[in-house]
Amino acid sequence: MSLIARGLEFAGIPTALVSVMPPLSSAARPPRQLIRRLNIGATVGRPHDVDGQKETLRRMVSLIEGAEAFGAVDKDAKPT
Repeated sequence: MSLIARGLEFAGIPTALVSVMPPLSSAARPPRQLIRRLNIGATVGRPHDVDGQKETLRRMVSLIEGAEAFGAVDKDAKPT
């Protein structure tokens, strides 16, 4: 997906990749990346967790609008 995102960016379409596996996604250097602490298969949010899914979408849009450099990353905070 990172390579597709880079192609879209080249065409002038901003993108943000949502990932739950940063070692894999970061290696391809996506233009913008939101790293979530969720299970594989629930990248945007857990099933039926509408608030969590909306939060992911809000953060994606914010990353697209506010990123100042290629390779911007937004990560979930580590659990305390």
